[in-house]
Amino acid sequence: MSLLVVDPGFFTTVQDLGRPGARAFGVPLGGAADREAMAVANALAGNAADLAGLEMTLRGGTFEARCDLGVALAGAGMEAAIVGAGGRRAVPVPGSATMRAGDRLVLGRAEDGARTYLATPGGFRTPAWMGSRSSETPWKAGDVLAAGPSRLASRRPADVVSADPSDPIRILPGPDWPLLADPGDLTRGPFRVDPRSSRMGLRLAGAPVAVAPTPERLSAPVTPGAVQAAGGTLLVLGVACGTMGGYPHVAQVIAADLDRLGRLRPGDAAAFRVVALDEARRLDREAREALRARASRIRWAARDDVG
Repeated sequence: MSLLVVDPGFFTTVQDLGRPGARAFGVPLGGAADREAMAVANALAGNAADLAGLEMTLRGGTFEARCDLGVALAGAGMEAAIVGAGGRRAVPVPGSATMRAGDRLVLGRAEDGARTYLATPGGFRTPAWMGSRSSETPWKAGDVLAAGPSRLASRRPADVVSADPSDPIRILPGPDWPLLADPGDLTRGPFRVDPRSSRMGLRLAGAPVAVAPTPERLSAPVTPGAVQAAGGTLLVLGVACGTMGGYPHVAQVIAADLDRLGRLRPGDAAAFRVVALDEARRLDREAREALRARASRIRWAARDDVG
């Protein structure tokens, strides 16, 4: 039982929560670039948050069901419809529906945000490595995703939550903050997301951010959200970044705002605001608790709707 990739879209990969315990071995974290959206898609499918789904960047694709298959979508809004013998049925984003064997799920371009997630009950059963199915290899037309038969009611969650994309991304001073010639360079913005950005990181265009000259030095550990100053340009590391970096690490995006990096698309504006460590910790706790509560409500409603 499976889902056939007819058109893979722009850049579609399988993601889960990545490999958080493997960085000491030089293995990137990986996983969904927008974990909140992935968690919502999984909740709509009745899954735990760590099951594997599809991450579609900027444009969705076309997928054909080889069996009756429940599908759930969340993340960037895009036109979505199931096309088959019964005609054409729109699927809301976020939302869920059931594909009959032979139906096709047709997805358009992202209308807001950058990434949309597709989940199915039980998750996609692609090969796992080091405890994760996360991969940086995009799927191609003709590929087949293993998934078990399932059903989901056609529904849209009542509590659709979306953050204001114009709000500044909150940061903490990084270990190389003292190297900034003028820390205000970071917060005066806004910067623009360069088209060369990827899951590895965002390249931001804007006024130069000057740092004091430094002698050659050893690379140091970095994590997703690290803000680096490279030749006057800002780089913000994403979930697929490496484990070591040599550019000055001038700031760090707080944990509560990491998902927002995965929602930025080429040309979007990005501004920064410095917060205190205590505030960053509080915001992280609140964001985690809010997402757990939201996912629980969605899963509970989905149990009542399946038929």
